Amino acid sequence: MSAEPNDFNALAERQIEAIRHAMTERRRERSMSMSELGRRVGVSPSMISQIERGQTLPSVGTLFALAAALGVTVDAFLAQPEPKEPDQPRERPPISPVVEAHAATAGQSSAGRELVEVPPGSARESMYVVRHDQRASVPIRGGVTWERLTPRSLEDVEFLELDYAPHAESDDELYRHPGIEMLMVLEGRFEIHIGFETYALEAGDSMLFPSSLPHRYVNPTGERSRAVTVILRDAVGPTVGPITAAEADDTTPAAAEPAPPDKEE
Repeated sequence: MSAEPNDFNALAERQIEAIRHAMTERRRERSMSMSELGRRVGVSPSMISQIERGQTLPSVGTLFALAAALGVTVDAFLAQPEPKEPDQPRERPPISPVVEAHAATAGQSSAGRELVEVPPGSARESMYVVRHDQRASVPIRGGVTWERLTPRSLEDVEFLELDYAPHAESDDELYRHPGIEMLMVLEGRFEIHIGFETYALEAGDSMLFPSSLPHRYVNPTGERSRAVTVILRDAVGPTVGPITAAEADDTTPAAAEPAPPDKEE
């Protein structure tokens, strides 16, 4: 077997282990049984057990619901890449004549200023840069993979690349979670379902919608589809996770607000 399949299998094992570890540790920290977690998420205790044993993967909707029930962000389920030996110093590419001409006419503010290239793999670079083969990632049921595009978890925002296998779906059912969701298609096609409406997006198309509206993503093609997404989290939002069919028809932001609590007698 070649090194490439071995690397893929090792990554898949780390990703599944990250989900198992995060779920089990957070659930035990909260002294929560599998039955209680399943009730909060809207799945059976058997499904919780299978995820914790690495026998199945959660859907996107279930992943958001698990994060909400356990009091964490979805970042908690991402597998960190293995440490990598620093690359050899890269040769500086040749400078184009246009750049040289611009530099020659630059203002005095840049006169005598020497640019310093930060070495790949250095501690300084790791504060700001994520190399394509060093992304934290999580596999999701149905042929979906999320990869984080920031060096570390951020409190109020998710910046992710979405990779959908042919005919992959984020979930069988519509789901919702607090926040505002933005995406741009990089490759292939996506169908974004919001309530009973469907928006067809191709490479280069972008979209913004409140993620408190019931939604799901579908790759309708026989080819891989990829997109980048930014999710701005809200401090307060409606119930997270799969929703009922009756709720799916309600696609106005106002309708997504939670009902006020009953008055005490």
